Amino acid sequence: VRSIRMSASDFLRDLVTTPRDSLSIEIKAWIDPKTPEGEAKIAKCVLALRNHGGGFMIIGFDNLSSEPLTLDRPTNVRTAFHADTIQLIATRYASESFEVTVHFPEREGVEFPVIEVPAGVRTPVAAKCDLVENGQSLIRKDALFVRSLNSSGVVSSTVAGWRDWPRLVEICFDNRKADIGRFLRRHLSGVSGHARRIRAVGLAVA
Repeated sequence: VRSIRMSASDFLRDLVTTPRDSLSIEIKAWIDPKTPEGEAKIAKCVLALRNHGGGFMIIGFDNLSSEPLTLDRPTNVRTAFHADTIQLIATRYASESFEVTVHFPEREGVEFPVIEVPAGVRTPVAAKCDLVENGQSLIRKDALFVRSLNSSGVVSSTVAGWRDWPRLVEICFDNRKADIGRFLRRHLSGVSGHARRIRAVGLAVA
């Protein structure tokens, strides 16, 4: 269990030191964001993580052994996974824009890209355009991706099925309730402060 006192840098370092798939964490081998296949994998994952309520995509590891991979590693990791490149992919396919962050924590002196997708989804995010390569559909417009656990216990980013909708709706509803709560606290605190000032003025006049 990760300590709630763990710093952000320690948390990111822990992600690549002991990577493991979960509903909020996806592990991928090295991919090229400039290719249609790489673009599709990133787009599906970030949309699924957004609908899950946020999470992390860790790149450069074997999905089964969780060991780091050297095959297909780009010469310059920071250039290949530049924040602008990843953000462009997210913006191109997400029906509702959100900001992604790319981190480069080290494991034994070697950097690995970790794409962070923020929480806060209030309406389901779907793919707003198609991605077709050589006649094969890599992303279908209107598809809604989620993080899902199959019967074998394997986690993946998949198109939402009927079993996924209750959890997705609950996540969006909880975020909307949180927004309403923040709105009320902000405005009610202003009202109470105004009332206190009125009372103070009344006492001063008296």
